[in-house]
Amino acid sequence: MLWLLGIFFLATVLFAYSAIIKARRAPVYLETDLDLTADGAMRARAAYTWGRVLDGNRVTIIQNSAFFDALIADVAAAQHHVHLETFLWHDGSVSDRVSEALMDAARRGVDVRVLVDQRGAKKTNPSVWAGLRAAGCEFRVFHRMRFGEFAWYNHRDHRKIVVIDGRIAYTFGHGIADMWFCTDRSPSGWRDTAARCEGPIVAELQTAFFDNWSRTTGRVIARDDLFPPPERAGDIPMHVAYAAPRATLGAVQRLYYFAIATAREEIILQNPYFLPSGQAMQLFADAARRGVRIRILLPTAATNDFSIVQHASHYHYGDLLDLGAEVFEYTQGLHLKVMIVDGSWCTIGSANFDPRSFRINDEITLAIHDRATAQELRRVFEEDLQFTEQWTKERFAARGWRHRVHDAYSALFKRQL
Repeated sequence: MLWLLGIFFLATVLFAYSAIIKARRAPVYLETDLDLTADGAMRARAAYTWGRVLDGNRVTIIQNSAFFDALIADVAAAQHHVHLETFLWHDGSVSDRVSEALMDAARRGVDVRVLVDQRGAKKTNPSVWAGLRAAGCEFRVFHRMRFGEFAWYNHRDHRKIVVIDGRIAYTFGHGIADMWFCTDRSPSGWRDTAARCEGPIVAELQTAFFDNWSRTTGRVIARDDLFPPPERAGDIPMHVAYAAPRATLGAVQRLYYFAIATAREEIILQNPYFLPSGQAMQLFADAARRGVRIRILLPTAATNDFSIVQHASHYHYGDLLDLGAEVFEYTQGLHLKVMIVDGSWCTIGSANFDPRSFRINDEITLAIHDRATAQELRRVFEEDLQFTEQWTKERFAARGWRHRVHDAYSALFKRQL
C-alpha cells in the first residue's frame, strides 16, 4: 500500500513541476532605436508582437458600468453571431442581465458562443450555464479540473473579448459580476475601461476568440459571416497583441515592455496588479534617465480583491520613487488595465502588469494609435487622481515593521499571484 502512495505522491510532484516548467519563457532583451519615427515605432510594436497594424478603425471608450449597457444593446441588435470570452463570471444582477441578453439572441436564431474560464467562473451557479444551453447557446469551459489537463491547470484564459456579427468587437477589463456595477463600497462599481471597436481590427479580435474556442472544442468553424469583408469605419490605426508562444515572451508582455522602452515624454500606467520583473524595473529606470515622466495608478490594499498582491507591489515602491516615478493608489476600487504613452497612443485590454498575465495566462491587449483617444484616457486619469492617495519617499520610509515584513513576504510569491 505504501508503494502505491509513493507512486501517487511522485506523480503529483511531477505534474506540479510540469505545470511550473510549462509557464517558463526564455527572456528577450529589447534594444531600441530612440530615433524611431512614430510610424516606425507603431509598425515595430505590431511586428514584434506577432500582429499587424490595420487602419480604418473607429473606437469608442466606455467607462465603468456603462459597458454593460452598451454590450447588451449590441447583443440585442445582433443578426448572425455573438462570441463572448471572459474569465470572471459571478452570480448577480450583471450575470442575470448579460445571460438574458445572450439567451434572447439565441432564441431568435443568432449563433451565440460563450467561453468562460473554469477558475474564474467556478462559483457561478450551474443553472446559469444550463439556462444558456437550454436557450441554444454553445457554452464551453476553458481547462476544466480534469486529470488529463492537470499539468496545464495553472494556465488560465484571462482574455476578455466580445465579437458581434464580425462588425463590432469589445475588449475590456470587466468581469461579468456585480463588483463592476454596484457595491456598498463603490456605488458606481469598480473603475474599469472598455474599448468598442469597428473596422478591420474586428477580424483580429475574432481570430483571438477562435484561438481558445478551437483549442477548447477541438473544432474550427469556417463561415462567411464570421469574417466579412473589412469595411472602413474610421481613421484610427490599431493592432492586437494576444499570441502566447510557450518558448519566449508573449505578445502582451512584449507590447508593454516595448512601450516603456520607446517612450520619450510620459508613461501613464493604470493597473490593478503591478508586480514588475527586474527587466521591467530596468526599463523604467532607463526611461526615467531619458527624462520620461512616469505615473502609476494602482488600487489600495484595502480595495484590491487580493491584498497580498498590493503588498507585493509595495515592495517595489521605494525603487520607483527613487527613479522619480509618481505612484498613486485609487481608494474606491480599481480594475482597469490602461497604458498611455507620450499622449499619442494607448493600450486597453485584459492583462495585468504581473508575471501571471505575462508568463502564464492567455491575455489580450488592443493598441490604439490615436492622439484623441489617448488624450481622452489621459483626461480621465487626471480626474481619477482626486480619489487617490500619493506615495512619497517619506511615506514609504515610515512603514512599520509589520507592513515591511508583509510586503517582503508577499513579493516572494509574485510569480504565482
